[in-house]
Amino acid sequence: MTRSDEDRDAGWDAWGPWSDCSRTCGGGASYSLRRCLNGGSCEGKNIRYRACSTMDCPAESGDFRAQQCSAHNDIKYQGVTYEWVPAPYDPSAPCALRCQAKGRGLTVELAPKVLDGTRCRADAFDMCISGVCQEVGCDRQLASVAREDNCGVCGGDGSTCRLVRGQALPHLTPEQSLKTVLEVPVGSRFLRLNAKGPATIVIETVSLQGKKEEISLGSTGSYVIGNTSFEFQRGTDRQTLRTRGPLNADYIIKMKYGGSKDTVVQFLFYQPIRYQWRETDFFPCSVTCGGGYQLNSAECTDIQSNQTLPEHHCNSYPENTKPTPKLKECNMDPCPESWEPGPWTQCSVSCGEGGGWQDRSVLCVEEDTHGQFSQVEEWKCTHSPRPITRQICNTFACPQWVAMEWSQCTVTCGRGLRYRVVLCIDHRGQHIGGCEASLKPHVKEDCLVPIACHKPRESLPVEAKVPWLKQAHELEEHKTATEDPTFVPGPWSPCSATCGAGRQTREVKCRVLLSFTKTEVDLPEGECGEDKPNLERPCNQGPCSKVPGISSGLEDHGAPYIQTEEVYSWDYRGFTACSATCAAGKQKAVVRCVDRKQGEEVEDSLCDSSSRPPVMIRICDPEPCPPRWEVTVWTGCSASCGVGIQTRSVFCMSLLSIDQQDILTVSEDECREFKPSILQPCNQVDCPPAWETEPWQQCSQSCGGGVQVRKVYCKQLLSTGAYRMLGDKSCWGAKPATNRSCSNTDCLPYMAGGEWGKCSVSCGVGIQWREPLCRQLTGVATKKVPVKYQVKQAVRHPAKARGYNPGVKQCPLLMGEHHIYIQTRKEKRLRLTIGGHAYLLPNTSLVIKCPVRRFPREYIRWRKDGRLLLNSKRLVVSKSGSLKINSVGAEDIGVYKCVAGPASDIFTLQLIGRDSRPTGRPSTASPSPDSQWMMPSCHSHYPSSELFWSQIRLIFQKNINISVGQSALVTNTTQSLTVLCSANGFPPPIIFWNKDGVFLHADTPIKEVIRYLENFIDHSIIYTMLLSPYSLFFFLRPPGVPQPNVTWHRKNGPLDAGAVSLQSGSLWIRNVSLHNQGTYSCTATNAIGNSTASTVLQVYGGLMHQLRITSHGWQSSSLNSLCECACMYTGPYPEILVVAQTRSPGLDQGLQYRMLVGGRVLEVNTLQEKFSGRYRCQTLINSTRQFGWRFGDWTACSASCGNRGTWLRRIWCVSLDGKDVQPTMCQNIPKPITSPVPCNRQDCPPRWSVSEWSKCSASCGSGWKQRQVSCQQLDARGAKRTLTAAACERMSRPADTEQCTANNCPTWVTSPWGKCSGRCLGPATTVQKRSVTCQHTNGSSYTDCALWDRPASVRDCSSDLCDVEWRPGAWRACTVVCGSGFQSRRVDCVHRKSGRTLADQHCAWLQRPSTWQHCNTASCECKDTTQYCSVVKRLKLCYVDMYKHRCCGSCSQDADST
Repeated sequence: MTRSDEDRDAGWDAWGPWSDCSRTCGGGASYSLRRCLNGGSCEGKNIRYRACSTMDCPAESGDFRAQQCSAHNDIKYQGVTYEWVPAPYDPSAPCALRCQAKGRGLTVELAPKVLDGTRCRADAFDMCISGVCQEVGCDRQLASVAREDNCGVCGGDGSTCRLVRGQALPHLTPEQSLKTVLEVPVGSRFLRLNAKGPATIVIETVSLQGKKEEISLGSTGSYVIGNTSFEFQRGTDRQTLRTRGPLNADYIIKMKYGGSKDTVVQFLFYQPIRYQWRETDFFPCSVTCGGGYQLNSAECTDIQSNQTLPEHHCNSYPENTKPTPKLKECNMDPCPESWEPGPWTQCSVSCGEGGGWQDRSVLCVEEDTHGQFSQVEEWKCTHSPRPITRQICNTFACPQWVAMEWSQCTVTCGRGLRYRVVLCIDHRGQHIGGCEASLKPHVKEDCLVPIACHKPRESLPVEAKVPWLKQAHELEEHKTATEDPTFVPGPWSPCSATCGAGRQTREVKCRVLLSFTKTEVDLPEGECGEDKPNLERPCNQGPCSKVPGISSGLEDHGAPYIQTEEVYSWDYRGFTACSATCAAGKQKAVVRCVDRKQGEEVEDSLCDSSSRPPVMIRICDPEPCPPRWEVTVWTGCSASCGVGIQTRSVFCMSLLSIDQQDILTVSEDECREFKPSILQPCNQVDCPPAWETEPWQQCSQSCGGGVQVRKVYCKQLLSTGAYRMLGDKSCWGAKPATNRSCSNTDCLPYMAGGEWGKCSVSCGVGIQWREPLCRQLTGVATKKVPVKYQVKQAVRHPAKARGYNPGVKQCPLLMGEHHIYIQTRKEKRLRLTIGGHAYLLPNTSLVIKCPVRRFPREYIRWRKDGRLLLNSKRLVVSKSGSLKINSVGAEDIGVYKCVAGPASDIFTLQLIGRDSRPTGRPSTASPSPDSQWMMPSCHSHYPSSELFWSQIRLIFQKNINISVGQSALVTNTTQSLTVLCSANGFPPPIIFWNKDGVFLHADTPIKEVIRYLENFIDHSIIYTMLLSPYSLFFFLRPPGVPQPNVTWHRKNGPLDAGAVSLQSGSLWIRNVSLHNQGTYSCTATNAIGNSTASTVLQVYGGLMHQLRITSHGWQSSSLNSLCECACMYTGPYPEILVVAQTRSPGLDQGLQYRMLVGGRVLEVNTLQEKFSGRYRCQTLINSTRQFGWRFGDWTACSASCGNRGTWLRRIWCVSLDGKDVQPTMCQNIPKPITSPVPCNRQDCPPRWSVSEWSKCSASCGSGWKQRQVSCQQLDARGAKRTLTAAACERMSRPADTEQCTANNCPTWVTSPWGKCSGRCLGPATTVQKRSVTCQHTNGSSYTDCALWDRPASVRDCSSDLCDVEWRPGAWRACTVVCGSGFQSRRVDCVHRKSGRTLADQHCAWLQRPSTWQHCNTASCECKDTTQYCSVVKRLKLCYVDMYKHRCCGSCSQDADST
């Protein structure tokens, strides 16, 4: 709070609480009061206001002012009740409740002020508070300056919309009476449409909900359509439609035929850019700690619905430029230590009511910036709870044997067998196996059919194998491919026999499942490491009518073959280990040959291989696997260079079934591991230079073919995302076009004149005709259509000037000034006007103005000697059409022509002291008609006349003879001037003269003829100026060419010491006294001659002062001179009366004069013949005054040299006896004004001049700053001249460079080195890391530290943790005893010294030994398994599969022998 605020609040109590808001919506007001503690004499107000409830009201609530008007509907006004509505806005009383009777013209002020919060007018946020309209910004705050831009955005910059403007010509006809001319989208603002013509405006609206409305505008008034109000005005031939908007519907504006005349439609509105790019937030950091990166992107957003749309919506707007992705570092803090749980061990029991236990290890680890984990002490992880290391598992009941119903007996009489199916059922009711084999109920038993058989009874029951095989086949499970190479069998073929024993075959392939594509691929059989399933098996479809078999064959040969009871049979004995620990693995049933009597397992060869049951598989560990992260492959890089983005999808998945590949997507919170990154940068390399174009600028014209331009740059996108500007040569390929054609639509037709025909006469005044043309500028060419009537024009020959008929637009008019100017002294710059003739000194800068009416100045063109002038360093045509010539030289001599359409005028430039003939112009060339009237000219009124012009030159002689077109310098020595105008022709021409456009007659005095040259007469003028009662200044203005030298003399003696001759030629007399009176003369001398002027100075004491002036030398030197006489007085400020004593009656009789400086200076015009004489000034002092002002001493001169030195005279208040008194004594007496008097007006000695210091070369730290040092001299005129350094050698040269220090530079700040526990690089070498950041001394982060000076963040270190090795274990047994099998072994990463097993990542830098190899590659040998093989071989039964397998050795020998 300022001091004034504190004073203003003094005496007030504290502000009270804010009152309730006057409104609940739409913007209301709340006030606060305070109490004055000084009895009502406090400064300021006791109430203050603020805006409140600024949210918009619901649409159905209506207007707040209308609600207040409607409250008076039940109150009678003059005995009548009305329905009141708000009256139109009245700026004189915006806060009065003025209401209008609905449907009537009655308007009444129903209340002096509206309720607080009522808007002053409908189209602004300003609100009425306590009857006063208060300014409200678009942010709904009182006294706010926030305003909406043209797009309706509060405080916006107008970038969310674009201006649309143009015109349309619908060409309506009775047949095509309605055309659409404009479509304005919803949300547009400030719509304005003008229609000039007879057509009627029709508006159709389509709302966002699809509702259509249409209205035809006929009369002036306010309309509402599409939930938007607008104003419409209709004149005799013009219609205007305007609305502020925003439009709440799409407007379709049509024109309806109203007459044969065309209607021109002009429109303007601001269209919202609906789709805009919006930068997204930064994606999650690639790591949670240890230093990662974040990227953001840009998405196309619909600003109306705030929805994200495909990119092509935003690309349709050229104003939209997609922001480039940004990359930044994140999570740079070192990672905290965390618990890392290991995998759970296998459960102690596979099932049971109480369940079992499983354990796991939990380690405290830390993660480095490379994502590598290493174990640390457990106390470092005490900040988080330690995960459990034991949990209960497999709490479900164990599988049990369940026996099915017995089958029927295998025989219809006597003793036989019956079978049943026995299954192992788990707690879910599924058949999976795993029951105790010793507890399995038997699957077959003897049965007796109490029916006598009619054939010999078999000694033993016949075993029917069909039910058993059917049971085995039904239990067999279909096998599918997995992620590991696996043999996948196909379906069995039908049995080869329809009854009895047969064979079934199938196809077996080695296949693998590709998890990402979910497809199966065939592999070579060598890739599947397990046993290949059987390709064929026996089958039996039941007995045939005639039983063929082996026994009959044996009986035929008489061999002893007796069927005995089967001693050995196949049986299931347990299952293999589960193939997976979760998601429904598989177990194979183990088939063994069993001695039925003893129940013990025996060699498989003792059982019949043909009756071996097929493989039976059951499901195990059906619980879903723990959730884990699944990732897709990276997408392609979004950019080939610079910085692109790759993304991938990451899901948290739980595997339910391996076989069916049943995967369930779960919440990401269930995956305990760190989530893999979903994006990464790619192609972070500098792009090659490429062309980049800016949007096209607005077309140069709206119709008829224009030009659009744009800027094209050669840029290079760097890997940092920044752009580098390069030259055009760095980019390959052709440079994109920087301009193109546009607005190729046809313009409206307009009338233009055609070519003029021949003049009706050959001389004098005649008539020319031309045909008007209707022209139309199209996008391709200009069409012209002749019109039937003609225009005639009177002309004068030979100039052929064309006037204009009444009502026709006039031609451009040049406002030239036809004067001759001769430069008499050096000046930096002169400003002259076209139409003149100038003689200038060299090195003078010249500006030639070309004033013109009815012509755009930017289209003015200049020519010199007939050639078009172009802008250069020395010649520049300004926007106003003036020609600027810097430092005029000999090459600039010539005739300059200003061309403004059909009008033109010339300006002749010559130099003084040079060969001033204009270059490039022959001496016999006739000037253009535009230049004839600029010089004294002669006119010939006969045909075929020819003028002879001589060259222009300067002549300095007493008797001058020149021709028309030449110039002569007339001085006081010139006695006669003859101008020759020579013209030849037949008949002889008549010659007449004019001066400044006025014809000269024979009786015109020659003095009047040459008076226009009076500016060039060499003369001298003396002005006498009163400086003070003790100082006199003779001011001399001696013009002349060349510049004259001035000397001062005093008659009858030299100049006094107090008289000083100044460089300007004036004489200054200090401390004027009686002995200074006398006659003073000055002589101005140059190469042409000299001129002398004199004046008489007389000084008197007392109250009377007389000054006598003689006019010697004036009449011969000047025709226009002034004499100034000063009245000197030393007393108090006088009242002056000037009296003239002359031979004439008085001052006012024929004498031209005026009084200056309050009557102290008399200025007399000396052009009169009688002005010399005696002039007297008289002071009249009021005798009643006791005090008065008196001039005192002089102040010191403000400068020792140059042109700015002045001194002032001090003024004191004194009494009549001359004593100083207080200034208040003279306060009623007018105080004389003392003017600054020049002093020390002389050239300064040379000295060093320095410029301002440049900025420090370094933005921080130590640097250098520079400045320019030059030797300069300030002369008495104030001009600065730059000299050589030698001129200032007596003075020490200031330094031009100086060391400077800016703010402290940001520096690299490093954290302590981390532990030596990173990724191993060698036997005893690992890495340790630290964070390196760029920080300022105040701790803020920066990015502009020098990269070359960045400290290392990673270094090698020595650690025994890397003294590790791969330690392989013993090879396991081969998977097969013969053929090609596999065997594996365990390979662990082990620390050499401690022997502790480490994670495999610690040995990643070492080559890992093989963990598997091929084994038992030798082929298997065949062996006989029965004693009857010799009989089989002899009976040639090896082709039967059963005997081929059981007698492999014998049958193979037989095959070899054959």
